[in-house]
Amino acid sequence: MPRWMCSRASAALAVAMATVLVTSGTGGATSNSQPTRTRAATAAPRSIVQLGDSIAAGEGTYYGYKYVHGKWTGGNLNVKWDPPHDGCHDSKDAYVHHVAQHFHPTPAVAQFACTGATFASGISAPEVSDGTTLRPAEFGNWDTQRDLNPEYDAAKPDLVLITLGADDVQFVHIVESCIENGYAYAFNLANLACTQANPGPTIQQDYVSFLPTLEQNDVTLVRWIEERARAYHDPVPKIVFTTYASPLPPTGGPSGCADVSQLYRQQVQYLSSLVGRLNQTITSTVRGLKDPNVAVADISRAYTPGRADHRWCTSDPWSYGLSIYSVLSPSSFESQAPFHPTPEGQASIAGLVIPTVERLF
Repeated sequence: MPRWMCSRASAALAVAMATVLVTSGTGGATSNSQPTRTRAATAAPRSIVQLGDSIAAGEGTYYGYKYVHGKWTGGNLNVKWDPPHDGCHDSKDAYVHHVAQHFHPTPAVAQFACTGATFASGISAPEVSDGTTLRPAEFGNWDTQRDLNPEYDAAKPDLVLITLGADDVQFVHIVESCIENGYAYAFNLANLACTQANPGPTIQQDYVSFLPTLEQNDVTLVRWIEERARAYHDPVPKIVFTTYASPLPPTGGPSGCADVSQLYRQQVQYLSSLVGRLNQTITSTVRGLKDPNVAVADISRAYTPGRADHRWCTSDPWSYGLSIYSVLSPSSFESQAPFHPTPEGQASIAGLVIPTVERLF
């Protein structure tokens, strides 16, 4: 089974969009008798902490895949990821670094995100996969005072970026189940599931039933971050959650598209709708806090900047697809790149996050 289908792998949906440059600019003079007035520099973060899953980590970007003739090719699975936790697949291509580079002077960055992270395994406690600890807790459990990350305290962040939720609702398990059901359906062994008409028990159990817990986890994490800052007499940081963007073609994709060939059209459409529901949950939860220090950056249209389209089955997708896997290359199934943004995609996430950060500051 491909590693992306394992519990460790993140099913976080890949995101990508054209970089949005937000500049301060200058104000022009209204007449020759009035001097040109320069707009005052906006406040900016000085220390950024990144929490979250594989999207936040930069999963996939170091493998070196190329999109050629409708398929992903190449790739080196033996690449080294950024230290200190190689199993997290942290990358300098991750969007947090692009956000930091937008500001001057460039703020410090502490990237704690890790592929496969959930609130329970990664944020509040060490992330463990198949008996192996990938990294200590990104934040720790503030209520019990266990597994608190000393590097978080040392960073003294005034901005915390969070991309979290896709692994909590076990999206990987859902996609795996959809593919397996599709094969059974092809041999008349099951009714087609993972559709609007028939979601199936896996989606009900892993996704629908867990959404209330996901909401509570987000609320808890905000409380912990703010209480921790006050306890150490640090300024309460600004907090930005992101949504997710789906690389799946909303119409199911054209026939012959390698990246969706393992799924039926109805399944692709329904999976795409689940991303929308996840985003609605994150957005309504964060906005419902009515906390002036907390906001959500909506990146749901990251694949469709303007009139361009960079989802799967286009000529220039900004998300690695399932065509990476090949029966002719068994090692390809070890890749965790599918569903994750390319370096261009990571840069464009930053373009959508930056305006939200600037508004908070």
